[in-house]
Amino acid sequence: MFKKRVLISLVPLLFTSLAAYDLKSNMLLLNEELREVQRGFISSDQSGVEKSIKRFAQHSQELLGNKEKFSEMLPASKKHKASEAVMSAQIISHNVQIILDAIENKRNQSGIVRREEAQRAYTYIEHACFRCHNLVRDEY
Repeated sequence: MFKKRVLISLVPLLFTSLAAYDLKSNMLLLNEELREVQRGFISSDQSGVEKSIKRFAQHSQELLGNKEKFSEMLPASKKHKASEAVMSAQIISHNVQIILDAIENKRNQSGIVRREEAQRAYTYIEHACFRCHNLVRDEY
C-alpha cells in the first residue's frame, strides 16, 4: 500500500520536473496533494493534514498566485482569465489558514467544531479549484 501511494505521488512530480510550466502537470500535482489532505481528514491524521495542506498551499500559491506566470501557461485565447487564478489562490490561502488555525486550536473550540470548520474550509478550497478550472479549460 505504501509503495503504491509513493508511486502515485511521484508521477505528478515527474511530470512537473519535465515541464515545469506545463499547466496540466501542475494541476495534476495540486490534485494529488489535495487528495492527500482529504485522506488525512478521512483517517483523522491531524499531522498528515497539516503537512499536506502546507505543501498544497505552497504549490498552489506558486502556480496560481502570480498572474504573469500563470498567464504564460494559458493559450492566447485564455490569457485574460489569469486573474481568476490569482483570486483562487487567495481563496485557497485564506481557507488553508482556517484549517491550520483549527489544527492549532487558536480559538479554543471543541474538537467537533474545529473539524467541521476545517472540513468546510477544505470544501471551499475544492470549490476554488473547480472554479478556476472551469474558467480556463476549453469546454464548459
